[in-house]
Amino acid sequence: MNLTHQNYFTTSGQGRYNWKVHLKQCTQSPSSYYEECIRAAKIIGESTDPLYLMFSGGIDGEFMLNIFKDAKVDFKVAIISYGVYNEHDTKYAFEYCNAHGITPEVIDLDLEKFITSGRMIEVAEEAKCCAYQMTSVMEGIKKIDGNVIMANGEPQVNKMPDNTWHWEEVERVSSYRNWYTLHNITGTPDFTKYTSEQYLSFLEEPIVKQLVNNELDQEYQTTNYIKQQLYSQHYTIEPRYKFIGWERLEGSAFFEDNKVFESFAHLREMYSGAYVLDYNDVCQQLRGT
Repeated sequence: MNLTHQNYFTTSGQGRYNWKVHLKQCTQSPSSYYEECIRAAKIIGESTDPLYLMFSGGIDGEFMLNIFKDAKVDFKVAIISYGVYNEHDTKYAFEYCNAHGITPEVIDLDLEKFITSGRMIEVAEEAKCCAYQMTSVMEGIKKIDGNVIMANGEPQVNKMPDNTWHWEEVERVSSYRNWYTLHNITGTPDFTKYTSEQYLSFLEEPIVKQLVNNELDQEYQTTNYIKQQLYSQHYTIEPRYKFIGWERLEGSAFFEDNKVFESFAHLREMYSGAYVLDYNDVCQQLRGT
């Protein structure tokens, strides 16, 4: 299984000035984002290996699980647990599983040991990742035997200082792709944009168009703030803050006293690329017009 369908999404280079995203145009005219997500789930479901949907407790993961259920594709759920450190986040995942009769596979990870052993830095350097919060997820998914599907990195459009709207992909988020490739992990970290049609359909959703045309009542600066409304067109998903699972550790004395995190300043210098295009230009590129 390719990281994206037909390898329509690839990257090259690294760093602030050299990291780039390459997109292939759609092979067919897309339907709605919901319908394209259903289609993507069915494509992924053609694999003969078991599917493990990663679920930390966020709305993106819950949306993905609902999509696979609607697509009638068999899957298992995997939850990475840091014990008390991320129980404020995983509680949503466990509650969902309980409500839907799912017994998740729980991957326990000792976060303090992961940090003090030096493994966190090793993972970051291997994956070319400048965000320490992502390294523990990488370590967790490596323990899964099957296709690992993550609801990572949906398309994002941001309002610029000149009031124009630009599409943006960041190298930090894409480092999951490096990890999959390096360790021969099958599946995709990018379910929310697995096909080119998914990507374009997200960008052309009515609510996204309203956003970039400045027609919404609230003056949002990014598509991050409208995901709840987009997902709620089809599912009832409880609104919640976007957690990363490290909040409690970051507020602890252990975090304050540990100097290892200073190493990430160097990694941020190396792997903090961002690729930006005008909103209309990326839509035209995906359409091939």
